[in-house]
Amino acid sequence: MANTKFKASDRQDLLRKVVAMLKKKYGGSVPKDERNVLETMLFACCLEDARYEAAEAAYQNLLSSFHDLNEIRVSSISEVERSLSSLDDAAWRAFRARDILQYVFEEYYVFDFEPLRRKTVDAAEKQLAKIKGLTPFVQLFTLQHSLGPHVVPLDETLCRVVAWLGLVAPDTPPDQAAEEMKSSVRKADVPLLCHLLRQLATDPDFKSSFKITKSMLTDGTVDPSDAPQRLQEVLSHPRKRAASTTRKRKKPASAPKGARTSQGRAKKTKKAAAKKSVTKKVSRPKRAAKKKTTRRKARKK
Repeated sequence: MANTKFKASDRQDLLRKVVAMLKKKYGGSVPKDERNVLETMLFACCLEDARYEAAEAAYQNLLSSFHDLNEIRVSSISEVERSLSSLDDAAWRAFRARDILQYVFEEYYVFDFEPLRRKTVDAAEKQLAKIKGLTPFVQLFTLQHSLGPHVVPLDETLCRVVAWLGLVAPDTPPDQAAEEMKSSVRKADVPLLCHLLRQLATDPDFKSSFKITKSMLTDGTVDPSDAPQRLQEVLSHPRKRAASTTRKRKKPASAPKGARTSQGRAKKTKKAAAKKSVTKKVSRPKRAAKKKTTRRKARKK
């Protein structure tokens, strides 16, 4: 559970401050989404735990790599995985995307899932639950963009930031965190909040910035009262954090063992060659001197 001493009104105030800070950093507009229900589900498979721009590029590559949706449906997981290889966990994403297409085709014999819009939220949730391997994030994202209920689609990446802010307990699963967050944010503000949190959580400048340390914990929870100050500190030092990460990576970035051996051999060969050249240069005059001495002795005789 989240910090019980922090009231719902306090949580709402905290999120308003967070949104205001993130709008200065990333802007205040949400990407336009004109996809139908089936397209929304496939895109959600790409978006989960990924940066928005990367998900968009992978989604477009998925569609362009196959002739049509039916070809994706009948392809192997490894074939679909290759089109999503720019994202982490591409095999799982391919598995979910193919299962979605198989379910919709077997249910309606066409690749059209628009009937979901005409259902109640409860009925839509039950139908989405029938699709194998569908994650809570994909379900909630689909509901939010298709029916517009008050839901907060969170994935593991967003949950880490939300827990770091102290709004949910550490290691809270996404479906539980999504339920707890509903009372902290208005329905109309959810799309912008989730988009900004994703921009922050997947920003390369702040990678590993949202680890919960022991000093942050009080009775197993993170104190949200100082979250705005902590967030401001993170946002104020993007270059330092990125630079320190680069330095750590550069330290072990030495030549591979094979390369090191070849370099050592090359150095030894050069040294040996240098010794030989020196020996030749030094020895030639000595040999010449010996010959001259021998000739002089012969003449004297």
